[in-house]
Amino acid sequence: MNGHLPLSGSPPLRAFLAVPVGPPAHGLLAAHVERLRQRVAGVRWVDTGTTHITLHFFAELPLDRMDGLLQTVGAAAAREQPFTLRLGGLGSFPGGARARVLWIGLVEESAALARVVAAVGAAVARCGFEVDPRAFRPHVTLGRPAPHFDLSGWRSERAAPVELPAFVADQIVLYESRNGYHVRELLPFGVAAGRRGTEAAVTT
Repeated sequence: MNGHLPLSGSPPLRAFLAVPVGPPAHGLLAAHVERLRQRVAGVRWVDTGTTHITLHFFAELPLDRMDGLLQTVGAAAAREQPFTLRLGGLGSFPGGARARVLWIGLVEESAALARVVAAVGAAVARCGFEVDPRAFRPHVTLGRPAPHFDLSGWRSERAAPVELPAFVADQIVLYESRNGYHVRELLPFGVAAGRRGTEAAVTT
C-alpha cells in the first residue's frame, strides 16, 4: 500500500478504480484504435497505454482517506482470483448522433467480473463514498466524439465484427486522472498469506 502520508490541505484527486486490459489484448486493442483513428474523424481517441474497464469513479478522492480506501479495496481484491476476459463488439453511450462515449464491450458476460464489481462497490461504500446506483455495463472507452464527428464512418466500423484474444485480469488499479491517467496503486487479485496474485489459479 501507499505508505506516504498526504500533506495537510492537499487538493483531492480525480481518480478511479479499474481493471487494466492485459496482453495480448492490450497491444491488439491499441492497433485497432489506431485503425479507427485513421478511419473515423472527429473523435478524441484515448491514450492506448492505459486502456481499462472502470469499476468506480471518484470525482473527488481526499488524500487523507486514500490509504483507508486502498486497504479496504485491497482486502476485497485479495479474496478474488484472477480471471479471463475477452473484448469484442463496438458500441456507444448513447447511440447514434448523440454519442458521447465510443467503446468496446465484452464478448460474453463474466460472473467473475460481476463479483469484483460488487465487492469493490461494497468496499467503497464502507469507506463512506457514494456508489453509482446504475447497472454496471462493462466496457473499455476508446474515444469521445468531438465536433464534426464522422457518424457514418463510425457506423461502418461498428458493423464490422471485432473480437480480441482473451486476457487475464489479475489486478485492480487506482488511476489518477490528471493530464492523462497515472497509476497510483496496484491491488492484485488472490494475494493472501504472502501469495502473489499471479501465482493464484485463473478462473473464468
